[in-house]
Amino acid sequence: MAPTVKPSDAPYKPSLFDRALIGFFKCVNRFVQWHKLPTYIGVANLDAYRKELRHKNLHDVYPGPEYQGTTGCPHMETTEYLATRNSDGLFNALDAPKMGCMGMRFGRNVPREFTKKPTLEEMMTPNPRLVSRELLARDTFKPATILNLLAAAWIQFQTHDWFFHENSETEKYEVPLPQGDSWSSPKMKIEATQADAPLDKTDEEAPAYANKNTHWWDGSQIYGNNEARTKELRGSAKNGKLVVDIENMETFLPRDSNGIPVTGFLANWWLGLELLHTLFVLEHNSICDELFLHYPDWSSEQLFDTARLVNCALMAKIHTVEWTPAILAHPTLDVSMHAQWWGVLGEKLYKLLGRVSPSEELSGIPGSLAEQHGAPFSLTEEFVSVYRLHSLIPDTIAFFSASTGVHTKTYPIADVAFTNARKPLTDTDSKLKFEDLFYSFGINYPGAVTLNNIPDFLRDLHTPEGRHIDLATIDILRDRERGVPRYNTFRRLFHMPPATSFLSLTGNNAPVAAKLAKIYNDDIEAVDLLVGCLSEPLPKGFGFSDTAFRVFILMASRRLKSDRFIATEWDEDVYSKVGLRWVQEGGFKQVLERHFPGLKGALRGVGNPFAPWGKVGRSGEYEGRETNAP
Repeated sequence: MAPTVKPSDAPYKPSLFDRALIGFFKCVNRFVQWHKLPTYIGVANLDAYRKELRHKNLHDVYPGPEYQGTTGCPHMETTEYLATRNSDGLFNALDAPKMGCMGMRFGRNVPREFTKKPTLEEMMTPNPRLVSRELLARDTFKPATILNLLAAAWIQFQTHDWFFHENSETEKYEVPLPQGDSWSSPKMKIEATQADAPLDKTDEEAPAYANKNTHWWDGSQIYGNNEARTKELRGSAKNGKLVVDIENMETFLPRDSNGIPVTGFLANWWLGLELLHTLFVLEHNSICDELFLHYPDWSSEQLFDTARLVNCALMAKIHTVEWTPAILAHPTLDVSMHAQWWGVLGEKLYKLLGRVSPSEELSGIPGSLAEQHGAPFSLTEEFVSVYRLHSLIPDTIAFFSASTGVHTKTYPIADVAFTNARKPLTDTDSKLKFEDLFYSFGINYPGAVTLNNIPDFLRDLHTPEGRHIDLATIDILRDRERGVPRYNTFRRLFHMPPATSFLSLTGNNAPVAAKLAKIYNDDIEAVDLLVGCLSEPLPKGFGFSDTAFRVFILMASRRLKSDRFIATEWDEDVYSKVGLRWVQEGGFKQVLERHFPGLKGALRGVGNPFAPWGKVGRSGEYEGRETNAP
């Protein structure tokens, strides 16, 4: 086992060198922004940002460290979870066994005096439905041409592992409808977020909220977020595998008697989630086969535990070195994200010599020893806020044969959601298979993360449980309700200059500035975080704003650096030699080709599988706006 790491509540302070680096780049950035610097100087600039954010922007929401389980129970009854993940998220940090587990609170990236719950009047000003209608509703589909639809599905697949708030069963907000609104009732009723029980006076002014998932990057969307659910998903499968169904030579997620998929987390289900949940259940089972081949004496339990570790690490790696450089397609970001995994010395040297230094900068975060940087690990409300990416969802999806490229059918997004998620696979007239669906997602565009690009489907959503909701209105209301600072305050708290006017916010786009000024009554300080992020000009190659990116700089590395099973127990004793090799040599392209070899032609020459794939066969004849140009 690896050595004991720094206690979770130990204070964090940048070194003298780090403080000098931070100060130097503060001077530089007065004249040149990080993304306009030469690549490796920009990488150093981002490292300085991260060090400052680790020092100033991690805030615990519990009154003391004992709430992390540092005193009293829970206790590890055996040594079982010393080297394996607990589905509830317990025992990741051995000195703080409850840290990051299911039901623990979201932390904050800003001091809690800036997160007080607003009055109802403040929460409704300007009217969140008006903001949805005027600033967020899609006027025309604006494609994100640097990405494919797998990138949109991927981020929802990942966020379902990371966070989930619980709604109150009794408290509701009534959003007044703007004049001429055609909603189905006189007022839009939205459930309040269920606040955690107050523990001190601070909680009464600035409520804290519990995460119903684990905070760790532990694949809970496919494995479940408690041990009982994990056992159900394994069922009677042998050799550590998860249960699957096989129909007509295709492998599917099991379904219950109501046709609902049996998986770890299935809220807001649609075809994109169906594809990725299925893919990584198949990947888990393939890892089990490989482990059993090399370690035939292992029990089913050991095979499962090790395969889960490998699968989770592989997903974390894919997100770090493939998805992120796809949506933030800037050379500095590409180097920085690969350095998080491999270190600035690079993948080739790492594979040749292994770790040459304990430094995360030189040899990457995996194996660098876990550290919490002064605050117990948790995901944060601000982290949740910057992942409001509903505009990625298109209006329609065009489907093609992966082998011939023939266009089969185009479905509205509503027709492949909830219980209809498998419709393209079951419709007798389309005769599509999983390979065809993955190929189609590979050449379809998602929407761009910008103003007026959230689809009507999500703004007029009827859920299977009978709710009628506008997700764009809810996005605005949730940030306000949970005390997420508005745009300018947020920028100040993240050490960025505020927008001085609506023109400066929009990069001198006068029509958009005038529209914002009208909605926000000429008050630049009132602009919501989401709206501000969707309004500002983007760095070259970026799919979302530099403001939102500041949370990402901090939290993307924190999820790796805080996790004992990534940062500390990164060795063959825990993962096995076979398991470590599977992660370090694997990627999203390999996963796709392993399970759907018919995609090899479409993926030939593709550098990043989250960028648009080349079209095969007759799919180049298709002229719809859903897909990339032939």
